[in-house]
Amino acid sequence: MWQNVVQILGAITAPTLLWLAVIFLLAMLTEMGVPTFPIIEGLIVFAGFQIVHGVYSVAPLLVVAPAGRLCGSTSTYWLSHSFGDKLVNKFGKRIRITRERLEKTKQKMSRAALPGIIIARLTPGLGILASITYGTTRIRFRYFFRGVLIQLLIWEGIYLALGAFGGGLSSLLAPELRPLFITALVIAVVTIGTAVWYFFFRQTEKESQEEVPTAKEAKN
Repeated sequence: MWQNVVQILGAITAPTLLWLAVIFLLAMLTEMGVPTFPIIEGLIVFAGFQIVHGVYSVAPLLVVAPAGRLCGSTSTYWLSHSFGDKLVNKFGKRIRITRERLEKTKQKMSRAALPGIIIARLTPGLGILASITYGTTRIRFRYFFRGVLIQLLIWEGIYLALGAFGGGLSSLLAPELRPLFITALVIAVVTIGTAVWYFFFRQTEKESQEEVPTAKEAKN
C-alpha cells in the first residue's frame, strides 16, 4: 500500500509537462485563496526526501511551485490594486478586512515595506491577507515582489529541508520501511502546517472582530 502511495507521489513529481502545469496551477490558486497549499508543501517535502536518495528528477517541481505561487500572489496584488477598494467596501466585513485594519496595516508596512511583507507572509494565515493589503493600499509593487520572492525561497526551503532531513533519517531504516516513513512524514508535516495555519487564521479573525466597532460604539 505505502509503496503505491510513493509511486503516485513519484508520478506527480515527475518532470512531465502535464503534472508541472497542474502543480503550477495549484500553486497559483494557493495564493489566490484556494486552500491547496497542503498539496504543494507535501510535494516539496517529498522532493527533499527524493533528492537525498539521489532522485533529481523532482528538481523542476522546485522551480515550478514557487513560480506558480509568485504568479498567484502578484495576481492577487494587482486585482486588489485595481478593485480592492470596491471589494473592501462591499465584502470587507464578511472576510474580516475592514478599512481601519487596512490603514493600520499600511502604516506598519510603510515604515519597513520589504521586511514587513516578508514577516507578514511568513506568518501562517497572513500570506493572502498581506497580498490583498499591499494591493489595496497601493504600496509599491517592487517592494511587494521582492518580499514575496524572498519569503517563498525561505518557506519552500524550510519544507525542502524537512524532507531532506527525513530522507537522511530513512537511510537508517530497512528499504521496505522507507515508503511508510516518507508517507507518514508528508502527512505529519502537512497536518501540522495546516493546524498552525488554521490557528493563526482564527487568531487573526478574532482580532479583526474585536477591531470592528459595534453599532452602539459607532453611535458614541
